Amino acid sequence: MRGVLEGNPAYREIYIALIDWCAEERALEEAQALCEAGRTSKSQIASGAAMVDTMVRAGALAERVFVSGEPYDGTLEALQADEEVPEDAVVAITVQATEAGRRGAAAVARERSLDRLVQSQPAREEAFRAVLAWCAEGEGLTTRRLQELLKDNDLLETEAARGIDGLHASYFTGSLESVGALAWNGKAWVATEKGLAEV
Repeated sequence: MRGVLEGNPAYREIYIALIDWCAEERALEEAQALCEAGRTSKSQIASGAAMVDTMVRAGALAERVFVSGEPYDGTLEALQADEEVPEDAVVAITVQATEAGRRGAAAVARERSLDRLVQSQPAREEAFRAVLAWCAEGEGLTTRRLQELLKDNDLLETEAARGIDGLHASYFTGSLESVGALAWNGKAWVATEKGLAEV
């Protein structure tokens, strides 16, 4: 389960938010809608249904099936083949985070936090926080504009003797994206909800 969270960075923050939100049992449709609304990038093309299904298959969410308000002892697939269930029966499905799902999401969230990123590179905290603040304004910023701002603010660790920048804006945007604080919207880098909470 942890491998799914770690191995799919495009969806990591959506999956963690889904698991957190499903600490209480939720209707399947609501969980799917949460995933649809959680997209921050055009590269996130999986449907809400596919995202929830991925978390169920990974063991992060448990699915329960109800027939006319009563729990059904089996999967949706089994229900669909069950000839004893009347055709007009009302079927509802819920999902809830498993203990393993909650532990895995909490561990990944701790490891992939802005605090952890800054702790690992304290000399670059000012630059990380500056990029995040700039991308929290308006419609966000392009990598080129961030490069200019970082240079203007002397945050690129420029080698004075040779006049070469030791870092590039993409270093900061990539690092902040990896902890879920920034997202590329197809035109610019923008602060995510998680990133805005840090500004």
